[in-house]
Amino acid sequence: MWTALVLVAVSSVLIYYFARSPNKYWKKYGVYQLNSSLADMFYTIIGKKSMMDTDLVKYKLLEENGQKYGGFVDISGPSIIVRDLDILKKIMIKDFDHFVDRRPFFNSKHEPILQKTLVSLLGDEWKGVRQSLTQTFTTGKIRRMMTIFNDVANQWVDHFKEEIQKGSKDSIEIEAQKETTQLTVENIMSAVFGLNAGVIRDPKSVFARNAHEITNFTFIRVIKFGISFNFPWLVDLLGFEVFDRKSMRFFEQIMSQGLQARMSGEIKRNDFMQLIAEARRGELKDDDELNDFEKDAQIKGGPGTKKNYLNDDTIAYGQLLGFFFAGFSTSSNVVSLAAYALAVHQDVQEKLREEVDSKLFKDGDTKKDIDYDELNGLVYMDMFLSEVLRKWPPLGRLERKCVKDYHDQESGLQMPKGTLIAIPISSLHNDPQYYEYPDKFYPEHFTANVKLKEILLLICPLETVCPRNCIGMRFAVVQIKSALAHLVHRFHIETAPSTLVPVQSREVGFGIQAPDNLKLKLRLRQK
Repeated sequence: MWTALVLVAVSSVLIYYFARSPNKYWKKYGVYQLNSSLADMFYTIIGKKSMMDTDLVKYKLLEENGQKYGGFVDISGPSIIVRDLDILKKIMIKDFDHFVDRRPFFNSKHEPILQKTLVSLLGDEWKGVRQSLTQTFTTGKIRRMMTIFNDVANQWVDHFKEEIQKGSKDSIEIEAQKETTQLTVENIMSAVFGLNAGVIRDPKSVFARNAHEITNFTFIRVIKFGISFNFPWLVDLLGFEVFDRKSMRFFEQIMSQGLQARMSGEIKRNDFMQLIAEARRGELKDDDELNDFEKDAQIKGGPGTKKNYLNDDTIAYGQLLGFFFAGFSTSSNVVSLAAYALAVHQDVQEKLREEVDSKLFKDGDTKKDIDYDELNGLVYMDMFLSEVLRKWPPLGRLERKCVKDYHDQESGLQMPKGTLIAIPISSLHNDPQYYEYPDKFYPEHFTANVKLKEILLLICPLETVCPRNCIGMRFAVVQIKSALAHLVHRFHIETAPSTLVPVQSREVGFGIQAPDNLKLKLRLRQK
């Protein structure tokens, strides 16, 4: 079957490529033409090349030729890649009404819940669901979840301490990705689904197994996803599913039972499922203190109807499962790579520890609950985490889709409806015109620099205000900060004998992932 799928996909690429004269398309719009490569298209589909690889080649060509943007045609159709911040700000904020949509992540009609995740919805349906969710991840709502983040982080570091005490040394060697995955699953199961999964203590639990099954991107699944992403019609024609059906049903049952219990009032808890239930009943209260992030990220000119999209079970489940996917991949990889950076750069670790100790644990209580506002007031933590996200962005590329013909008089950029916009985050993050030392891990990149602030507003999760960006990203950032604060307060993080420097991170599709074999050493602090 898979041989047939690959052959059909390759044939489709060839037919598409030769039928459209792709290397002449953009000249009629006055856009600098970038040639497309059949080999790049094929290797991207089967997962042998990431989109960040191909974006970097185009980015450098634009740079060498003094161009702010360039057009190309690939299996996605006519596309434009942009490397100018002023144009990107217009696309993502000022002229957002022209670029409301993006290419859906999940396309199979055989996986209807995934089709209804926020990253896959389009047009008015996306606007309506986004508006329904606006109040779920405000500062006030996340502040009330800090008890969950503190409890899970304390379980996590206590687990490491207990493992050390079982042996004769003052340290243990850990597999970073394995441990951060357990942390993330525990956090998400508790904060999103309202369940005590026990994954940290029992990594072979039913929750851990199903989380692994649904998120494990094997080679075959990467190919399936590539075909689904680029040829959605082929997925429906052949009727295959990208994700494990048994694990999908496991989570669907959890969502169904959990929402029913909250809708009936049987259970009330400070978690995301509770917020969905309150939104369905029209009882979700507005927070009085919307900050600048929340005001800027609100949808302007949404659909005129007051329809509550979350009353649809499939849409409600889609948001819950979507936050699981988004939070899982982001948090586990970021914490792993952050721990690696701290192990390799001991001076950075000491600066971060000094800030954490003096601001969060000044009373000496090792197991105290961290205060939300104090955590978000850590200046060096923000600098450090911003640099982690610059070096290893969870998403190395963003996309937007032009929903109506566009012409920017100032830059001369024009494009027809249907054009895909490629925003090369990884390339921007490694551009010396924006970052003084792009190859170096240097948190001081993120000081009071106006130009960097512009980049942050566009593409860094700590401060992004763009309406289409991930609504739950700050949820992920707070749980990441909480875990790192507890970790550096209780342990010295060091490289292990087998730690590879530099780290051999993996580029998979749109993002960068920590390697599975990343080993680190945790040494208990002596007080």
